[in-house]
Amino acid sequence: MLADPRTFIGVPGWRSAVLAALFALPWLVALARGHLRRWQLWAALVAAAILFPFSIAWVQVPIQQGLNLLWTRLLTMPDIQRYLLAVAVPSIVTSGLVQESAKLLVAIAGLRLLGANRRPLAGLAMGVAAGAGYGGFEAFWVFNQIFASGITWATVQLYGVAALLGFIERFLTVPFHVGAAALAGYGYASGRPWRFLLLAIALHSLANYGAILLQAGLLDALSIELWVAVVGAVAVGLAFALRKRSVRAGAEQPARPAGGSTPSTTPPGALS
Repeated sequence: MLADPRTFIGVPGWRSAVLAALFALPWLVALARGHLRRWQLWAALVAAAILFPFSIAWVQVPIQQGLNLLWTRLLTMPDIQRYLLAVAVPSIVTSGLVQESAKLLVAIAGLRLLGANRRPLAGLAMGVAAGAGYGGFEAFWVFNQIFASGITWATVQLYGVAALLGFIERFLTVPFHVGAAALAGYGYASGRPWRFLLLAIALHSLANYGAILLQAGLLDALSIELWVAVVGAVAVGLAFALRKRSVRAGAEQPARPAGGSTPSTTPPGALS
């Protein structure tokens, strides 16, 4: 059954929009330098933001509901709780598959608009834009829920860090979305789409699996934030490393002469 996409927007508020932008844009600037003046980059960001509620409501949620229905028919509730760490895996992988695929589709569209299908640095930048838009809108939705609940400074004083966990979580997950999408975009543009998409899906699933460990009582709320932070750091770190490699590879390319052809380095008479 399809969910209502508006469920994943909430009651829009300017505070949510400002915070979401503050959480997402620094990563865009850091990882997409050199492409920030390209309108295609910003189009990818907006498209990914728009795609977020629809991909969740019309793809991810129906699949996960179907999986839940399947498990309830195959197992009793006590068995589901007993084997939760295994039973939850398909649903967790679904979230990574749907969300990382959605971001990659946006990045691919952006690359085609840019006319740079096989430029790894451009692919990484488009992935960053897709991740910033997608993760930023997810943060916007979460912040809308937090502010709609009536959070105040008094709430923070009463509950301490626990009252801020929603903000802390988004502070950590937005860069993860950016990093994972950057990996997938780089992989597509470098001619290795499946390898890097599967890596992004695996990292996404690993990050989300922390929620299952929390539900099983194996980790507490603060430990989950640390879990997400570590996985996010891996994704972002890999994205920065690939960007550095791409920039270096571009700098090492031989300069093209005025005639447009690259001079040959093959000695006269040698077989090429």
